[in-house]
Amino acid sequence: MVLPHGLTSESLERSRGTYADAVGLPPEVYHDPEFHRFEIEAVFGDQWLCVGRQEQIPAAGDYLSVTRAGEPLIVVRRPDDSIGVMSAVCQHRAMCITASVERTDDDMLDPPDLQSGSTRQFRCPYHYWVYDLDGQLIGAPEMDRTTGFAMADVQLPGLAVELWQGFIFTNFAPDPAPLAPRLAKLDATLANYDVASLVTVDPMTIPDVPFNWKIMIENFMEMYHNSRLHNGIHDFAPSSGASYTDYEPGTVAMFGFNETIEPDGGFNPTFKALFPPLPGTTMAERQRVVFALVAPTLLMGFQSDSAFWFYVDPTGPTTHALSMAYLFPPSTVELPDFGATLEAAIAGVSNFNRQDMPTNVATQMGMRSRFAPRGSYSWQEGVLAQFNSWLIDRYQAAAAE
Repeated sequence: MVLPHGLTSESLERSRGTYADAVGLPPEVYHDPEFHRFEIEAVFGDQWLCVGRQEQIPAAGDYLSVTRAGEPLIVVRRPDDSIGVMSAVCQHRAMCITASVERTDDDMLDPPDLQSGSTRQFRCPYHYWVYDLDGQLIGAPEMDRTTGFAMADVQLPGLAVELWQGFIFTNFAPDPAPLAPRLAKLDATLANYDVASLVTVDPMTIPDVPFNWKIMIENFMEMYHNSRLHNGIHDFAPSSGASYTDYEPGTVAMFGFNETIEPDGGFNPTFKALFPPLPGTTMAERQRVVFALVAPTLLMGFQSDSAFWFYVDPTGPTTHALSMAYLFPPSTVELPDFGATLEAAIAGVSNFNRQDMPTNVATQMGMRSRFAPRGSYSWQEGVLAQFNSWLIDRYQAAAAE
């Protein structure tokens, strides 16, 4: 079994198990370029990756342009109402066909940002090759003198697609195992939230956040820091109210609960929910927050009045792009004061981000130190040992191949 950077399977095994006996992953996995290249294939090469919500593309021709693990992709609603995902790389000279050609010097070297729109076809800006909504080449100027060239032979590579609770997932593997059966336990927990009927606000994306993608996952999921780093602003949901479900090998969902002191708490200076409660939720569900990871990189939180989702996409060994958005029932979005109340909710969450971001940047710095530890876990961060176990399965399988 060959692992990069001199890592061994035995060393990784120390991070597997529960909070009681596992230790942190080797620091190298958070910054080493060689390991990052290995990890992109090991973790992202055959796993279901979230690329958006189905309500973001409601009509035929609506599309999203996203990048996942370095791959530019198009997510499109087709004329038969199905959703397709295909490569955005033109099959002529590899131009990303959804990249803007009207870019400034300042952003010339940046990857294409998430874009959305509606179209009847996709035209490469470079040489005007044109593809239909299925990815079939339907136009190629001045190619009639090229021996053996036929438009019928050219198509944008298509990827597998699966919908779950309104989220759109894709997979780079040619014949991946279905996702939904591995999320049954989470489905049961979310039954009353009616997630598929919720609608998302437009995601905000922060490019190249300066720390490894796993640090973001860990910070979001563990509740040990809530009453410490967020002392004062997280008091409505203290760390002492944390609990996690058992991890079952073969699943891809890890999740837990943070009990609140009173029903209908909120991540804002009032500590109170700002919107009406989610229809169908019980009083017990209104007195807790659900934090969930659909591995590798879809994060979700469910509170009494809304939900929120994050997508974490690695852009380098020590950087990632972070997309964030809220989910609401349609009845909430239609409220006359929805826009102003949403701004207040976002401002409240910013208080947490102002503490989390510099902390995570400092953690990234510490991971590069010669004194970086492989520390033990508290029971309030038990999900980290679960995430380690899931990752190690992927690392060992890739190394064995």
